[in-house]
Amino acid sequence: GMLIENAMMYLNSPYLWGGRTPFGIDCSGLSQMVYRLNGIDIPRDADEQAEVGTTLSFVEESEPGDLAFFDNAEGNIVHVGIILENNHIIHASGKVRVDRIDQQGIFNTDKGSHTHKLRLIKSII
Repeated sequence: GMLIENAMMYLNSPYLWGGRTPFGIDCSGLSQMVYRLNGIDIPRDADEQAEVGTTLSFVEESEPGDLAFFDNAEGNIVHVGIILENNHIIHASGKVRVDRIDQQGIFNTDKGSHTHKLRLIKSII
């Protein structure tokens, strides 16, 4: 739907910490702006965004547009992406890119390895 179309407008935008435009954006800026373009306000930071909506247990339960959150070794949520169809995710990591997502986390097809560990998935709408 529109939410995914809005997300794809940012594809290949360079990563910029604190950024919220196609000229530079960070992971939670991407999710915040995409939802804002759909008339939905969510917080600015990934850990705050993770407090919103309904928690889903499995990637298989998710719908395109749901948010996936990822944590670090300390258990802090440090990354967020927007789920796409067919077990893919759009997220800002180096640039806004599309990778695979599974129950472990984000699988970077360029590196051939998981780069972000899945913590939870939220249905916002």
